[in-house]
Amino acid sequence: MSSKKRGLQIIFSNRRGMTNELFFNIFELVLAFIVILALFNFVNGVVKQTIFEKDYLARDLALLVSTLYAAPGQVTYSYNENSKDSSFVSAFMQNKVEVYEKGEAEQSRISYPFAENKNIMFRYNSLENDKGAVSIEFHKSDNSISVTK
Repeated sequence: MSSKKRGLQIIFSNRRGMTNELFFNIFELVLAFIVILALFNFVNGVVKQTIFEKDYLARDLALLVSTLYAAPGQVTYSYNENSKDSSFVSAFMQNKVEVYEKGEAEQSRISYPFAENKNIMFRYNSLENDKGAVSIEFHKSDNSISVTK
């Protein structure tokens, strides 16, 4: 008993039906190659995006500022974080931290709020970080918080 299986069967013979099956098998291979190529392009595009890194930095910096407000006395903290091949701008504004790439459209910027204490003055600042590294100095005294590079 012989059973015919559909799939990759490349058999060269003189039958007419075999040529149609050969073309169908080649079509399946080309289609699979196109799907795999599209998947690799999608994954490569996601890897190049910096939205996850910007979101992480905005949340982390906002949490750090909230922690500084709650800390008693004087605090000096050096924040160092490795980033991909992008240079980010960290903008500290009233009640929020905004992280974006230089020259990026405003709707692509990521911001995250922090709890601000009106009794402690915050010196708002925008800091452009070096490519591949985020390095920020936080200084808190009894009545003010400042952010420098």
